[in-house]
Amino acid sequence: MKSTFPIFASFLFLFHLTSGISGCASREVRIGETPESFRHQSVPLVGAFKADRYNFGNGLRLIVVENHSSPTFAYQTWFRVGSRDEMKGRTGLAHLFEHMMFKGTKNYKEGEFDRILEEAGVEGENAFTSRDYTTYVQELPKDKLELIAKLESDRMINLIVDDKAFKTETEVVQNERRFRNENSPDGLMYQELFGLAFTRHPYHWPIIGYQEDLNRMNSEDARQFYRSYYSPNHATIVVTGDVDAEEVARTVQKFYGGIPAQPSPIRNIPAEPAQKAKRTKVMKLNIQVEKLLMGCHTPEVTHEDIPALSVLQAILSGGKSSRLHRALVETGISSSVDSNDMSNKDPTLFMIATNLQSGKKASRAEEVIRKELNRIFHEPIPEIELERAKNKLNFGFYESMDGNSSRAYFVGHYEALADSFEVGLTIQKRIQTVTALEAQSVARRYLDSENCSVIIGVKRNSK
Repeated sequence: MKSTFPIFASFLFLFHLTSGISGCASREVRIGETPESFRHQSVPLVGAFKADRYNFGNGLRLIVVENHSSPTFAYQTWFRVGSRDEMKGRTGLAHLFEHMMFKGTKNYKEGEFDRILEEAGVEGENAFTSRDYTTYVQELPKDKLELIAKLESDRMINLIVDDKAFKTETEVVQNERRFRNENSPDGLMYQELFGLAFTRHPYHWPIIGYQEDLNRMNSEDARQFYRSYYSPNHATIVVTGDVDAEEVARTVQKFYGGIPAQPSPIRNIPAEPAQKAKRTKVMKLNIQVEKLLMGCHTPEVTHEDIPALSVLQAILSGGKSSRLHRALVETGISSSVDSNDMSNKDPTLFMIATNLQSGKKASRAEEVIRKELNRIFHEPIPEIELERAKNKLNFGFYESMDGNSSRAYFVGHYEALADSFEVGLTIQKRIQTVTALEAQSVARRYLDSENCSVIIGVKRNSK
């Protein structure tokens, strides 16, 4: 399956990163004199790595990070479209189209894309859809750059979107929805949390869409979506590994340069009203132990409070020494606990999730969580605890930047959310200067109970 629909139980990696990189002025040059020429910038990334950014005349963005430690490279294509860009009554179209991209094109029959890449030695071929973007990823031997650029550029413009392909993939997605949502307690709780917390903003609906909307749509909806969003001016290509940046730029120009830009759809996304009171929903599920999922409204990824929220997340659930692990797991109330300061293009949620021990109540876990949060609200955070959280984030960042695919993910993620991966570097640098008072301040500002929604999962036969 070419889809990874994320649920809270398995966070997408690289949400909590940190870097000690310092900023410096970038250099910019124009290559060539034709209308198809591109602009180039070289920007420091981390350690000895730098990122070469190329902006093409048709709006396509390319970022290359050279790393010659092994004869492979990661190739990722990030389209700046996700479930937030869908219309009410047409939910699930972004994820459905992720599946459509693996059908045939005018030049390659269905199945040839995968077969050719498998013969070329592809690893990690996949795709995933989020609320804010859709991404296609591969890792290949170093001599396969022209091959993957040819294949990916072809399906950007030549995909066959007909009734047969649409019907087949709609059935696949409906089965996926039943497996990942309707038959998954975690998936159901995750879906209901966003539905409860968001009343107007498109983050309200699930990425995979509603069943009735999937049944309602047709191939013309998919063709319109393709024309609107799968164009070079809505895409960023990230290449990391054993490549030469200038050669990558020339190759991308060769295969993508002739693809025309498309008008950006006019989309007025409604802002979510401020939440004034706690919202709670109890769900009867096919589970043996109770579960709790809490989400509190937090700002978009570019907001100045994001670094402090990352530090707060590490204080709450970053390892066995964290506050919630000690308060819930070590006391025998829960078997596990985690939190996630989501990073999204628009204001999102800070989530806390816990699975209870047999016989323990989710209501008790919520009391303990609220007690720990109140401690942070009113008591100074010790410096040793603050530094431990920062060190954990710092280690996680450098560890994640060790591989081509994860390095490309970091770059692509922030390019898609904030229009620049340098925003991500700024966040990571700023994490190291967050003070105990700042961490306490964001806790008070965003984790107050009136700003939070809670989903409680109980056994189906519970009274």
